[in-house]
Amino acid sequence: MKKILFTKELDPKQLREILAEGLDFSIYPALKIEIYPKERFQSKINYETYKFLISSQNSVKAISELELEGDFYVVGEKTAKKLKASGFEVVHFENYAMDLADYILKNSKSENWNFFCGNNRRETLFEKLTPKGHVLNEIICYDSIPNPNQIDINSYDGFAFFSPLAVKTFFSENTIPENSIIFSIGKTTNEEIKKHTKNRIITAEIPLLEKVVEKIN
Repeated sequence: MKKILFTKELDPKQLREILAEGLDFSIYPALKIEIYPKERFQSKINYETYKFLISSQNSVKAISELELEGDFYVVGEKTAKKLKASGFEVVHFENYAMDLADYILKNSKSENWNFFCGNNRRETLFEKLTPKGHVLNEIICYDSIPNPNQIDINSYDGFAFFSPLAVKTFFSENTIPENSIIFSIGKTTNEEIKKHTKNRIITAEIPLLEKVVEKIN
């Protein structure tokens, strides 16, 4: 039986439902996520602007109890769905931050934004938007904390990665066998994987857990 290691905190029951029969798995969270209580970051919100940027599902969890009226521009299909389910107004989403920035530049004049993010956010939105006059008010509302561990890597035939930081954390303690296949959620995660190994990488067309599992199956 082939066995896959997932390097993200996932619901084992959900994973079993979508993973093909005959495949086994383990879950090792390479990162621990600490969601801030709203009192820790609420005072940093600029209530004079009605434009919001969200780039992860963790940010959605952090703001779920806040009453925020305005337009949300989002990275990630699942993140957009969770925002809508929480009652927020999602104007547009893209699967990658680069694509979202391009969309904003084409369709919006210079704006002030509240950007809810984690302590290890990428620079993409800042690098693309600020030179064009957009102002991003960074509001850190959760921490991604590396959780390095030595794994019995020979027990697995494949390894699934979901973020560049998780890749970096995993490889700080482990080396993957040459014949193992790596499954990646997307382009930025791929870039980090290539810094650590020459193993074959199979990438989801859309950065969703379900699409990664389709590739594994």
